[in-house]
Amino acid sequence: MGLRTSVIVNGVNNLSDARYCAGMGVDVIGFNLKLDDPNRVQPQTLKEIAGWVSGVKLAGEFERAKPEIINELADEFNLDLIQLDTPYLIDEIEEINRPVIQKVFINKDTVVSELLEMMDLYSPYVDSFIIYSTDFKTIDGTNEKLLKEVAKKHQVYIGFGLQKENVNNLIEKVRPTGIGLQGGEEIRPGYKNFDEFQDIFEELED
Repeated sequence: MGLRTSVIVNGVNNLSDARYCAGMGVDVIGFNLKLDDPNRVQPQTLKEIAGWVSGVKLAGEFERAKPEIINELADEFNLDLIQLDTPYLIDEIEEINRPVIQKVFINKDTVVSELLEMMDLYSPYVDSFIIYSTDFKTIDGTNEKLLKEVAKKHQVYIGFGLQKENVNNLIEKVRPTGIGLQGGEEIRPGYKNFDEFQDIFEELED
């Protein structure tokens, strides 16, 4: 199947999610490789997933790992992309030998001009940005204008406030590069409820 926009699914930690996402036409599946996080995906699990899925890019999600560690893990697991979930220095980003997706957080106090200034600075060194928020639970008039301004200038994925009721409106009005969804735990090994994903994917089908 084809989707009308690019989709990243973060936090994938099981084969059920990975195979479902690949089959639905997701572009990137991301794995939590944060060194101090007890929920990070286990190496054997990641190798198993990488061996089963095809036609989708693999991304490693990092927070404070040094560039040399990131590069070692990228080589070990044949990662296509690196997602940085905290700000890194530009000098550090330049040391990473894979294209970088930079995570950016917004809240009710975010100033558009300051956000754009930061993104303008980082844009030559990253492949794209993925925007998250802990303040905003949905996308509405409060933040839609901000997202439109950012999406005009940069390659951005919107990673918050997405439901089947608003995803088409987001794509049409904000025109982002794509959207970001979050994977979750299996109910039991090999069994997963995909209702939330399926609702959004159905809206995005060409």
